[in-house]
Amino acid sequence: MAKTQLNSRVPIELADRVRLAAERAGMDIGDYVASVLEADLAAASGSPEMREARARMHAAVAYKKWLSDGRPEQGSMDMDEVFGA
Repeated sequence: MAKTQLNSRVPIELADRVRLAAERAGMDIGDYVASVLEADLAAASGSPEMREARARMHAAVAYKKWLSDGRPEQGSMDMDEVFGA
């Protein structure tokens, strides 16, 4: 398969976590990142259940970042409100 290079700026902590995850998986960083992106794109175009699981995962990560950035939890939507449960 032909390859191309993508460049992205990410927080140092995320880069460290990606390096560690790639190492644990026995993969180089490029192959690891490609596999994560492939899985995410497959979920995005998958069954309704896969799309919902993907959306929940992305929402949970965004919510965790919201809180870690010191933003208030009070007045924000919870996951049930986001997904209409």
